[in-house]
Amino acid sequence: MIDRYTIYSDFNAINARFGLKGEEFTVPNYNAAPTQQLPIVTDAAKNKISFLFWGTNKEWSNNKSISPKLLTCDRDQLLSKTTLRSALEKHRCLIPANGFYLWKQYGKKRKTPHYFHNPSEPLISLPGIWEENEDMEGHVHYTFRIIEVPNYNNTPEFGTHMPGVLPIDLEKKWLDSYSTTEELMQILHNTDGTEKITYHSVSPLITNVSNNGEHLIKPQSSVDQLGNYTLFE
Repeated sequence: MIDRYTIYSDFNAINARFGLKGEEFTVPNYNAAPTQQLPIVTDAAKNKISFLFWGTNKEWSNNKSISPKLLTCDRDQLLSKTTLRSALEKHRCLIPANGFYLWKQYGKKRKTPHYFHNPSEPLISLPGIWEENEDMEGHVHYTFRIIEVPNYNNTPEFGTHMPGVLPIDLEKKWLDSYSTTEELMQILHNTDGTEKITYHSVSPLITNVSNNGEHLIKPQSSVDQLGNYTLFE
């Protein structure tokens, strides 16, 4: 399951890549994590960046572990669950990213982080849904989840699912209000471009959200979350 990604391109590059307009914003984030407000493009505001919380906000999480169900949703459950189907039909978004992190599992207690990206495309987009939530005081908060699809990497140690990656030529259709449910599901089944996604092992420093910077995506010998080197790769 994805719980970290990167979005470090500047606003000019992001606006140009996705055909957006809007005010200047500061991004560089090599450790985008749950509860952070992150830049996305929603079907309700297709021409600009909106900042929504990933999964939940810090106040609601209250230092508790965040349920994976708030961070991601399974493509193959979108039509079987009423709330997810409604979000698919009415509240879609794309998440600009330079890449994302996944953990390679070597055993019950050993795993190493790896960075996934497309060397030929500095920016990719992950499919998502967004939600509107109201707290006890009547304040409205907006959150998003990333849609995961069956593992397209053919490396089972990374888990059964990975974040979807939208083909560039289908990004607008993903946000188009006229797209049918069937067309949306076809987009999520389209794996064009995923064969260009490569990965390498990186530092487990991403575990701590206070760590940020380009050093996090630099290739590094496989080290597990405890700082132990592994010979398996």
